Amino acid sequence: MRRGLWVAVLVLSMSAHAAPVTVTSGTLTVTYTDPRDRAHLGLVFRTWEKTADDLKALGLTVQPVRLTATSSATTFARVTGEPASIAASTRGQTITTQRLGALAGRGLLASTIRHEGFHTAQPPGLPRWLAEGLARLFSGEAAGDSAEPTGLTALSGAQLDARLLGRVPGQSGAAYREATRRTKALVARVGWRGALRGK
Repeated sequence: MRRGLWVAVLVLSMSAHAAPVTVTSGTLTVTYTDPRDRAHLGLVFRTWEKTADDLKALGLTVQPVRLTATSSATTFARVTGEPASIAASTRGQTITTQRLGALAGRGLLASTIRHEGFHTAQPPGLPRWLAEGLARLFSGEAAGDSAEPTGLTALSGAQLDARLLGRVPGQSGAAYREATRRTKALVARVGWRGALRGK
C-alpha cells in the first residue's frame, strides 16, 4: 500500500513538472507543458490557419509566430508580468497564454488565438485603444459586449489608452468596451483598411 502511494505521488510529481513539448504547423509553433493541453492543439492550429487567412485578406503580413501555453495562472502572471485574470499576452511575434485547457473550458480558446493573432500582425503605431478594439472585433469577442453605457465616452484617446494599460480591476471591462465602441464607429466610417491606417 505504501509503495503504491509512493508511485502515485511520483507520477503526479513528474506530470506537474513535465518537459515542454513543441509542435509546429504552418506559421505557428506551440509549446506547452501540461500534457492535457495536447488535446486542444487541433483547435489551436485550425483557428490559426483561418486567422492567418483572414489577416492576409485585410492586407496584413503574417509572420512565423510562437505561442507558449503556461502551466498555470500563477506561472502566466510570473512570466508575463500581467494579471493572472487575463487570457494571454503578446509581445512582437510571441504569444503567451494561460493553459490551453483552461481557456477551452471557458470557451475562450479560439477567440484568444484570433485576438492575439491580430496583435502579431497589426500595423505599428496604432493607438492602444484602436489596436484592442480592432482585435476584439476581429476575434468576435465584441459580439458579447453589453449595450450598457461605459461611462468613458468623455475620455480622450490617450486617457483611454492609460485605462487599458492600467488593467484596474472592475474598470478594464468598461475600457475594452469603450475602445471597441469607438473602433466600430471608425470601421463603419472608413472601413477596415482605413482603420488599420489609423485614419
